[in-house]
Amino acid sequence: MNKYQEWKTAVKAPPPERLAKVEYQSHFFQMMGISFVCIILLFKGFWYIIFAFIFGLGISYSQGMSAYIKYNNIMALIKPEAVEDYDKDNSPTRRRSKIINHVFGSTAKWISIFISAAVPLFFIQFAESRIAFSFAYVMMMIVIFTLVYFFFFYWVANHFYQHEVKVE
Repeated sequence: MNKYQEWKTAVKAPPPERLAKVEYQSHFFQMMGISFVCIILLFKGFWYIIFAFIFGLGISYSQGMSAYIKYNNIMALIKPEAVEDYDKDNSPTRRRSKIINHVFGSTAKWISIFISAAVPLFFIQFAESRIAFSFAYVMMMIVIFTLVYFFFFYWVANHFYQHEVKVE
């Protein structure tokens, strides 16, 4: 199977625990967005927005909690994946993330986030326009995070992972 076919099968059939996790996280971020917008509107003087704020937060909270309960139920039913099977996952990013998390834990993700947020500040000039700065900053963050996390940390973690799997 070529890479395109692997990608198609990975996109077609995401695991149910991943879908449930994305669902409850999206409700959490929706609550943050509603809060942010309503706080701005309250400071602008639109005090009557408070009722929509409370209603929106209540709906998002209840949907998020039911999605979180669904996620916990799915995780209780699923047996943990064997370490040897991490490199057999269909999705290349999920496969790399599993290997990196197994070797380094969540430290690699946080280091990658810090590096991708700090490094663009050294290369982008603040004197340029704000729009160009914000666009370039976001694009550089995405590229640097991808390079550091999915390529550098994977390159190092895969060496340790392969050594561990071969030893067992």
